[in-house]
Amino acid sequence: MPTTTLIITGVMSIIQILGFIILIVMLIKQFKHGGALHGIIGLITCGFWTFIWGWLKHKSFELTKIMIVWTILIISPMIVFGVFGMAMVNEMMALMTSLSEEGGFDKMMQGIDKKSANKISSLKTKKMKPVVNLPQKAPNQAPAANDMDWSQKALALWKNGKYTDPNKALEYWNNAIQTNPKLPEAYNNRGLAYYELKLYREAIKDYSQAIRMKSDYSAAYNNRGNAYYEMLKYELAEADFNKSIQLNPKYAMAYLNRGLVSYQLEKNVQACVDFNEACNLGDCEAWQWAKKNNLCK
Repeated sequence: MPTTTLIITGVMSIIQILGFIILIVMLIKQFKHGGALHGIIGLITCGFWTFIWGWLKHKSFELTKIMIVWTILIISPMIVFGVFGMAMVNEMMALMTSLSEEGGFDKMMQGIDKKSANKISSLKTKKMKPVVNLPQKAPNQAPAANDMDWSQKALALWKNGKYTDPNKALEYWNNAIQTNPKLPEAYNNRGLAYYELKLYREAIKDYSQAIRMKSDYSAAYNNRGNAYYEMLKYELAEADFNKSIQLNPKYAMAYLNRGLVSYQLEKNVQACVDFNEACNLGDCEAWQWAKKNNLCK
């Protein structure tokens, strides 16, 4: 905690304690000199009437000194914040800037928001195997050989649901996109390489570009949902999986992934529905896990 904030916290604590002591003393005097009615009203108003009564009767009952002290204690918080407030704001801004530059703020927020990213240790959000459609050639025009070469080289690195060398795959897809920037599949597949490298923001940019170029690209929505999931942005992930399913109601992978998001959001009934639907469509891994752990019946 910044130094100025510690000072203000300490001073305010002392002021509150002294103010409470004076309130008790004044309530006792109010009951004694003003009667039970005034004392009870003072209690009900949390000392507000006691303060007014004290100034009205300060000469009659020799309360001037204690009322002056009490008044100073009441207005002193404004004085303290007036003196130290700007310094405290500057320290807090410096702290937030430092956290932002070092990536600490994101880590801090992840620590707060992360409900249970490892609840399903054996299951991860699934990615569609990359596919690429070569550009349609113009009449009497042969396809560009380089486009095919870079795409095939990148696809050859995809084994068992991931790239064996994501850095090399990224290089190949960069070349393919540079040669022909009009392939939405190439952006989607480069996004998968970024995803394997845990560069989720870059992956999201590529998936989004693929979606802009091909609005019904169900796989790109699914893959972008995976990246949001890894960033713990579960609501955004859920929206993408919903869209993926809307575009392709037979997409087992998207159902499974949406079930994972529902589980993280503690919507277990919906998670079970999606796991079961994924199983009906041929992917029973999550459904079997859920049944084994008594999440679904």
